[in-house]
Amino acid sequence: MKIVTMVLLNISLPWQLHARGTTHVSSRGEWSKKSVQQGHSPFDTRSVLSVREHGKRTRTPLVVFFNISLIFCLTFSLFLNGGNAAVSPQAEPDHQSGIQWYEWGREAFNRAQAEDKLILLDLMAVWCHACHVMDQTTYADPQVLALLQAHFIPIRVDTDQRPDLEARYRTGGWPTTSLLLPTGEILFEANSLEPEVMVELLQEAKVLYESEKEDLRKQAAQLWNRVREYAHANQSSDAVLRPAMAGQSVEMMKREFDTVNGGFRDHPKFFESDAIQMTLTYGFFENDLELINMGLTTLDKQVVLLDPVWGGFYRYAEQADWSQPHFEKMLTVQAQNLHNYVQAFHLTGNSEYKHIALRIIDYVETFLTDHQTGQFFESQDADVRAEDGKTLVSGAEYFSWETIHRKAKGIPLVDRRMYTGSNADMSGAYLHASQVLGNSELQERALKVLKRMVDERFDKKKGVAHGTINGSFMLYGELSDHIRLGQALVKAFRTTEDRQFLQDAEAIAQTSQELLQDRKGGGFFDRPPSSDNFGLLNVPTKPARENIQAVRFYLELFHLTHNDDYRSTAEQTLLSVVGTPQPLPIALIGLAADEWFRPPVHIAIVGMSEDVRTQALLLEGQQLYCPGKIIRSFDPRKGQAKWGDITFPYDGRSVAFVCTDQICLAPVFQAQKMKGSVEELIAVLKKQAAY
Repeated sequence: MKIVTMVLLNISLPWQLHARGTTHVSSRGEWSKKSVQQGHSPFDTRSVLSVREHGKRTRTPLVVFFNISLIFCLTFSLFLNGGNAAVSPQAEPDHQSGIQWYEWGREAFNRAQAEDKLILLDLMAVWCHACHVMDQTTYADPQVLALLQAHFIPIRVDTDQRPDLEARYRTGGWPTTSLLLPTGEILFEANSLEPEVMVELLQEAKVLYESEKEDLRKQAAQLWNRVREYAHANQSSDAVLRPAMAGQSVEMMKREFDTVNGGFRDHPKFFESDAIQMTLTYGFFENDLELINMGLTTLDKQVVLLDPVWGGFYRYAEQADWSQPHFEKMLTVQAQNLHNYVQAFHLTGNSEYKHIALRIIDYVETFLTDHQTGQFFESQDADVRAEDGKTLVSGAEYFSWETIHRKAKGIPLVDRRMYTGSNADMSGAYLHASQVLGNSELQERALKVLKRMVDERFDKKKGVAHGTINGSFMLYGELSDHIRLGQALVKAFRTTEDRQFLQDAEAIAQTSQELLQDRKGGGFFDRPPSSDNFGLLNVPTKPARENIQAVRFYLELFHLTHNDDYRSTAEQTLLSVVGTPQPLPIALIGLAADEWFRPPVHIAIVGMSEDVRTQALLLEGQQLYCPGKIIRSFDPRKGQAKWGDITFPYDGRSVAFVCTDQICLAPVFQAQKMKGSVEELIAVLKKQAAY
């Protein structure tokens, strides 16, 4: 077992940098490239003082870990930076021990404070292999059990169920094992701990807390005062948006690119969905073949993580050459890869990319789909486990077998919970695939899910529900769920031209502003304010990734509605993100910057809807590769063909107009000439941008 114990001596930019394989850029005054390594990052100043790997351990007295005056900087920096499937998962998958885990909430914190005990926080996931190992070893150890029962309050949090707590308490990966003050501030964080290490940690933590608790409490109170002071301080930014930002992101990506194995880091290798989209989008518009080939090379190399039997991609690989996979299969990973391979097929016409996209869809339909409701399950475990949680067959062995052998041993557990954000992601990917692959069934499936999500989970006052617990919707108002569902609804409108989807997206946008927007400093907080928060949930947080996606969402709404309020919201959010000292994901900020400065191509089709020439023009517009294009069809019998400030003429012939919101080229009457018109407009825009 690999154990990495992280000691937080001085944290300046911590929690944004979870190990997801993304490349980041610092926004502190310059766009300099940095890369994030798993569990450690050049952007923060965490020190790893005790590391145990493959049975070797360097020992450091645990007493040095507990310096709350420095560690508690986590809370302050959070404010600054935002910072088959027939088996249901159990709520508390700790089968091997007698630990009575508390849920995160009032009962646990009341008891911790009443009994003056430290909290052990176990941040886990049902699909996490190392979490299962800790259940079978560390949490089954009699000494650990006795210490926890007598001197600590154990809380277990499912990371998929509580993304707000993951954002504040996860470090490196899963599990994250933390010791907290009774009021929820972090004293110590690690990942997986073996029994003897956990025993030593608990014993020394107990002694230290009993001898220094008053000093720790005073320092915690002082630092909360600093958080409150910052909340009332002037948060104005002098950031400036520049057209060169997208190009600078591309240059950083080129320097980071692994020319041998693909991808944008050494190891471990994670999927880089935003980076692939950037290569295939910016590369197309700027005719940058080097950039396009970086994306295609990565897609070609990472395909070794595709399950050769059932399809679907594993979560990530430990080595630079994409070897030593971690075999969990996540719904969001499938959605992101489906987008990427469909886009690659659309750009290149290479049927291998289409084949891979179909393998993803086959896997999702077989293992991650609730065929009664049409919604999608969250994940599939890597290992086959017994009912008591013990591993029967490891993922490495299991996924090397063919179907018959696999089914004879059982099927890895599928987490049958259905979360809003990942369902929106998959629905959006299905809509993308339906257009490019010509599969109307995928469109129907996606629209059904989105309609259900809006009808059941969206409340204009409370926002969007994250998921359900015991049949009841829970955790309303998470920024990530709002933006991801809103983006999928926009995609549904662009696919169908059904204005109900646009109206639903606008309703979510308005509710997001009311619940989450920082009217003073710009941007969006990750969750609504509440008087019933504990620990670091009391720290208002504006996460970079979700805010950048919010920029893209509100900008799309502006282009579709011409409502200047959406553009203003996008601008203020982008300025807020760029103006903070937090690290930014290079590819994603590059995409947002490019979309801010590059107007989307509009294709207006005017003609009788039943006319075969109108239908041919519409089909050609849909099939053209031009990322971000917006297609509208106008039947002259229903009134003027007006789009924003532009009214399109109609002389009785079916016609297409290729435009932006400012200019239009000559009308196109033949479908085969539309591609040339689009290329001409892109060249005109590129020339204008050069001046």
